[in-house]
Amino acid sequence: MTSTEENPFAALLQDRTDQTVGISRRLIEDVLLFTLDSNGAAAVVTDSRPILCLADVVVDTSEDLVGEDLLAHALFERLMLSDTQKYLVPGKGGMGSDEALETHAILYLYRAFAKCEQLKEKLGSGKLIEMILNNASTCMRQPDLFSPQIFGQQWMQLFEISDERDASVQEFLVRVTLKVLEDVDHLEALGNLKAVFYPMLMDLQKSIAKDNLITIKKQIFVILGYFVSDKRAAVLGELLIDYFTPNPQAKGGDYMDTLLGQLLCLSILPKTQNAPFEFLRETAQQTDPALWTLLSHHQQSIFDVVKQLLVISPESKKKTLQWIAHCLDANASRGQLWSTMNLNLEQTVHSTASDAFMINLCAVLMRLCAPLCLPSLKVMLVDPTYCAVSDDERAGKGVNLLKAYDESCLLPIEDGEIRITAENYHFITEIFYMAHKCFELGNRPCIERLTQEMRQFQNTQTAYQDILQSDPNNELAKNLMRMLLDQMQRVSCIRNALSEPDSDTTILKFFEASAIWLTEVALLPRESYEECLDKRNFSPQMLRNLELLSVTPPFVAPYMKSVPEAVIDNIAAYLNFCRRLNGDQSIHMYQSSHDAFFKMILLFMGSSELVKNPHLRAKLAEALEYLLPTQGYNQNRNSFVTNIFDSHVDRKQCVRSLLHVFVSIEMTGQSVQFEQKFNYRRPMYAIMEFLWTKEEHVKSFRQLAKEAEENIEATEPPLFLRFINLLINDAIFLLDESLSNLEQIKQLQQAQDNGEWNQLARNERQQQISNLHHLGMLARFDNILGRDTINILKLLTTEIKSIFCHNSMVDRIAAMLNYFLLHLVGPQKERFKVKNKKEFEFDPAQTVLEISHIYINLSTDESFCLAVSQDGRSYSEQLFGYAENILIRIGGGQLIGDMSEFAAKVQKMGAQYKEEQELLADAPDEYLDPIISTLMTDPVILPSSNVTVDRSTIARHLLSDQTDPFNRSPLTMDKVKSNEALKLEIDQWIEGKRSAARTKS
Repeated sequence: MTSTEENPFAALLQDRTDQTVGISRRLIEDVLLFTLDSNGAAAVVTDSRPILCLADVVVDTSEDLVGEDLLAHALFERLMLSDTQKYLVPGKGGMGSDEALETHAILYLYRAFAKCEQLKEKLGSGKLIEMILNNASTCMRQPDLFSPQIFGQQWMQLFEISDERDASVQEFLVRVTLKVLEDVDHLEALGNLKAVFYPMLMDLQKSIAKDNLITIKKQIFVILGYFVSDKRAAVLGELLIDYFTPNPQAKGGDYMDTLLGQLLCLSILPKTQNAPFEFLRETAQQTDPALWTLLSHHQQSIFDVVKQLLVISPESKKKTLQWIAHCLDANASRGQLWSTMNLNLEQTVHSTASDAFMINLCAVLMRLCAPLCLPSLKVMLVDPTYCAVSDDERAGKGVNLLKAYDESCLLPIEDGEIRITAENYHFITEIFYMAHKCFELGNRPCIERLTQEMRQFQNTQTAYQDILQSDPNNELAKNLMRMLLDQMQRVSCIRNALSEPDSDTTILKFFEASAIWLTEVALLPRESYEECLDKRNFSPQMLRNLELLSVTPPFVAPYMKSVPEAVIDNIAAYLNFCRRLNGDQSIHMYQSSHDAFFKMILLFMGSSELVKNPHLRAKLAEALEYLLPTQGYNQNRNSFVTNIFDSHVDRKQCVRSLLHVFVSIEMTGQSVQFEQKFNYRRPMYAIMEFLWTKEEHVKSFRQLAKEAEENIEATEPPLFLRFINLLINDAIFLLDESLSNLEQIKQLQQAQDNGEWNQLARNERQQQISNLHHLGMLARFDNILGRDTINILKLLTTEIKSIFCHNSMVDRIAAMLNYFLLHLVGPQKERFKVKNKKEFEFDPAQTVLEISHIYINLSTDESFCLAVSQDGRSYSEQLFGYAENILIRIGGGQLIGDMSEFAAKVQKMGAQYKEEQELLADAPDEYLDPIISTLMTDPVILPSSNVTVDRSTIARHLLSDQTDPFNRSPLTMDKVKSNEALKLEIDQWIEGKRSAARTKS
């Protein structure tokens, strides 16, 4: 082009009348790396970098100022060039020509923008920046104009080569985004930006899918950070969360296929539930600090992105919370029991997200909850009525969590009852409940899976040892070794994923805050609750730290019907998991958590007015066992030091709360599976045994026993009376079952040793092995729990005697002791002599010692001695002689003197009683108790059936069944009436018999 007729851009030169308006040619050449002066091009590059000469493309001008319109057209033409090489004017300073030759529009404009930013003080740079941004906006809004350029790839390239310390890329992205928003409306701008960035994010997602925890590139989070780091361009955060979001009908597993999901899947655990484990294969490698460091950094990086999404704009925050809420809802089936058992089945693998995904999501949410924890303790702003909001109210009240209304809560609601709700709910309340829900669906199933894996590992280890002893070169032994390595790897990976120290610390602090919150909402005074009603805000607001004056607080707020059981269940599950770990670093680090957990456990464990579900309260007893101090005696735990049982202000409630939960296990109205009951009872006995070492707590036991004696005929049987009744029930059942199982085990062992099994078919022989194993497991459970039960009875009877010797109790405990002593020391003891007693936790010598101690502890009470002598089932004059022979052999010689003295006393009282019974043998039928056919000494009338029975008989019956035995009508001891007339008649008859006997003698 050589004339204005041929070149339309020449008109822009002629139209410009004010020669002082324009942009400096030198600035254009420095920033845009092109010139419109063909004659001066060579001079321009003499001492500088190469540039392009666009005089032939646009217009040839040597003016010092270039008009804005002309420059705008020139810049657009520059962007349209595909072959820049032919316009290059090489520099003479030896500098490269890459920047001048750049054909990628976004990269070229960014470099120009960055240079312009450096030259801000130069006249015209602001206008030049505006032109650069206008053209960048055009690229984003009309990418087809620049075909075949792909701007998403160019942005990716720009992000990848950028330096974190250089803010120019972020500024360029923000300014371009703002320009797009300025040029079109918000919805169209969002669509334009998505058209460019979605393909880029898709490529990013594909690259992440190939990575693992070690190979993931740090730059990925830098790239994502560009979208969420500046509130001026909040639309980019909205774009990112939109890209993260699957379709509304997405299943739980579909969330793993999003970009955020791909990041959440990177862990020590496999990405998907059925993928092979990658890490910790070596048998000696239990933990790997390097893996922990990688996992912690990875979780923190995801947290940084999610946190920025929540703060960058209200719209992005809303969509992010909805993403979390819908993800949790889609994975709700992970919280069901069958999910824990069957998550590896093919049909369920893709329906829910993996353990890796859920544990990482939980780690992110726990980090978001940091402000709720000490020292700021914003958990006091969490509203306990959140789960009372129905689905049709959710949107209006700011509740994003789906199906929160269906949560099982601490207290039941009546049919049709409408629970109270707050005016609205803020972020702190939302993130609190979301974090608990995520732990319930993520970490808790994984903890259960770890327990199962450890059990399988132990079983395989036992089988391997058995094979190794018989035939070490057997192919089965090699297969079992491979199984052991696989199982050990799985155990190590799951354990390490759950116990990464940084994440574990955030979980601990969150649960500490949750325990404090639970205690505060449960103890809220009535007047404070009424103030909450007026404000329609039920959060505690402040830390009152009220003392526990009783097991149940004087006022229970109605909102306790909206507090989900999962909050307590999660805390209990976490503490129980910690107990199974080799190290307890976090709990040691934060001593304040001991007080918070202890107070919460005492309050909720013992009160059915706060927690209706006795199974949940039993789990709290398991959690309390974790807080027992140790001296390093347990090889599975490090030494754990705490003073809460000695110094906590509420410690005196410990015994009462523990006994309440102990008796509640039997009051569920349904049968409790034996193994479950075993798991409930075992930690309670451990706690009681520890408390018995503290005089202050022994005093609490004595006080409860005293209360029981004073109120033994109260409407509701006293707590301590119900407790010892259950102890005796348990001891009878457990020891009886144990002896029965041991007898069967001995028979099976003898048959095996005699070769009888060799005559059986293979499947029958396998069945016998299975029977032996099953009986052994049952016997082991029975013996462990039976031993603990007898031990507690021994401890109690050292200090508390009279209630055990009350007429409603004394016959049962005497009969129980006699029965087991006879079986363990009498002529039939050989029936239970099995091989490998330790395998079944069978220690008859220790049990005999414990029973002997109980006899001696109660021997000062004459009613007990008499009851022992009158047990027709097991007592004989030879019984204690058998016991003395065994005590000598098992090292109990120091007890023989006391036992001999006791035996003589029993024999003497028995003889006296026998003489009197012979005297009273012809008692009329109306004087005999209709239930046990003995002479009544304190007859009472049952109100509904009008039957007369002995007071001790009905008292004993009502301990376990509060109904009239003759017509099943409800009955309590306060309703029975003394039959004074009959009592007087019986007393006179007895006195007459005695007088007649004295006269004869």
